[in-house]
Amino acid sequence: MAENIEIPFYALYGDTFIRTKPGFIHVESIDSRSRELSWKIQPHRHGKLAQLIYVQDSSWHTQLDDRAYTLSGNWLVTIPPGVVHSFHFAPNTRGYVLSVDMSIMSDQVIQEELGDVLQAVWKPAAIEFRNDRQLARITSLIQLLHEELHFLDKDEDRYTLNLLKLIMLTVSRQIATSEDNAKPMQRETKIMLRFRELIEEHYLQHMSVKNYAALLHISVSTLSRLCQQMLGESPKQVILQRLLNEGRRRLIYTRQSVEDIAYTLGYKDPAYFCRQFKRTEGVSPGSFRQTNAY
Repeated sequence: MAENIEIPFYALYGDTFIRTKPGFIHVESIDSRSRELSWKIQPHRHGKLAQLIYVQDSSWHTQLDDRAYTLSGNWLVTIPPGVVHSFHFAPNTRGYVLSVDMSIMSDQVIQEELGDVLQAVWKPAAIEFRNDRQLARITSLIQLLHEELHFLDKDEDRYTLNLLKLIMLTVSRQIATSEDNAKPMQRETKIMLRFRELIEEHYLQHMSVKNYAALLHISVSTLSRLCQQMLGESPKQVILQRLLNEGRRRLIYTRQSVEDIAYTLGYKDPAYFCRQFKRTEGVSPGSFRQTNAY
């Protein structure tokens, strides 16, 4: 049996046992953590943190699950919870890492004010800032948030929360300028965000679409319609993709055998996992591992 090496989970990189209060927001410069690590951050993931990695006028390489990006200029990368990521920055890279505990996103006021903007945190993506005005805005907002978190002034929580909202809206606006996508209805967005949360909680249990619809207090047909409209996939495909995403991560970043990975993912029959994987990826798990080995 292959040695089971887990992909490390961190609160912040290298800080496995940090305990954070609900609504946790953290900002640090890239230099503060990466310089002492020779500008290389090894593959890891966060259980509840979403992150925005903002790099100013520099070159760097990042891996998000099985996708690799080589970037140069002014870029912001969004990393949802659970996504395995690593970085290799050029020496003296300037920028910030913004980490947000996803529990803050369930706040009713934030849901009402940001609505579909929150979908951005569920999609690993690289976003380039070319417009000087937008670049100046995102830079100043992150710097303000960084300063506010280091000086415990009056009404700190309210101030930082409003800055976070402005940052999220600025990122959303930048995405909108590069992608001409129509925004979904707010209620529908809330349902899909909750669907994603439920998948994160239960994907290893192989629950049915009917079970998820019941937890969402909607019909299976409504869930199917929303998934097709907003994600271009059926609910079953969305659930399966989350399961196979974890399989891909383990094939790339661990030495677990294919059989062990199948059992870890809740499959009773490893052969069925292999068939599902090949049907989706076009190659067997073993071939995928050989091609994408980290």
